[in-house]
Amino acid sequence: MTRFRLARIFWIGAAVILIAAALIAVGAVVKGDFSDTDGRILVTLAALLYTGGASLAGLALVERGPARGLGWLVALAAPCCLVYVVWAIWSFAFDGGGNETADRLAWSSVLALLAGLIAATGLLFAQRIIALAAVAGVLAGLASALSIVGIWTEPSGDVFVKVIAVLWILTTLCYFLSPVLQRFTSVGAQPSVARVLGVLDGVELVASRTALEGISVETPLRGERLILRRRS
Repeated sequence: MTRFRLARIFWIGAAVILIAAALIAVGAVVKGDFSDTDGRILVTLAALLYTGGASLAGLALVERGPARGLGWLVALAAPCCLVYVVWAIWSFAFDGGGNETADRLAWSSVLALLAGLIAATGLLFAQRIIALAAVAGVLAGLASALSIVGIWTEPSGDVFVKVIAVLWILTTLCYFLSPVLQRFTSVGAQPSVARVLGVLDGVELVASRTALEGISVETPLRGERLILRRRS
């Protein structure tokens, strides 16, 4: 199954989840009571969206090439995160109350997947300023790791919390600064002269907005020409 089919399935699933969430919210308004079960269902649907999007980003990075290992890691970590989150959400049904271990595992998996999602999407969106996107991924990994340590050890010092906050701030800065600088550096850049749409027996089907290799073709209404040329 190709990434495009997976993307279609994900967006269809996302639409279904949003409709289900809206129906639950409407039902709660009509009956005048928003129960704990309604809240848990909504959080579960949100977890499905979160992990599904992360898995799709990981698979997209696998197809991109250079960071396939990271892509596979994110794609495989997403269902594991979903399992931990669903366990934490619904653990009350088995032990009659909250499960502290399940909650910590769930939050740890959410933070770890968030770091992978930031790294994956940053590299997917970056075309020229890849280094800054990579820095955002590294900072996200450090911030996530320290946050997970804080969840399990519960340190009392303010310095630890401040370090985590600074790391997340720098992560956010690098993550959003990368596409901004990329757009800034691309202003005024000349678009590609020609795009090869297909090749058959050494003959290329080329789309171009200008004359190509001395071939003069009348410009169509859309501004792009289709040219058949012998492949060099």
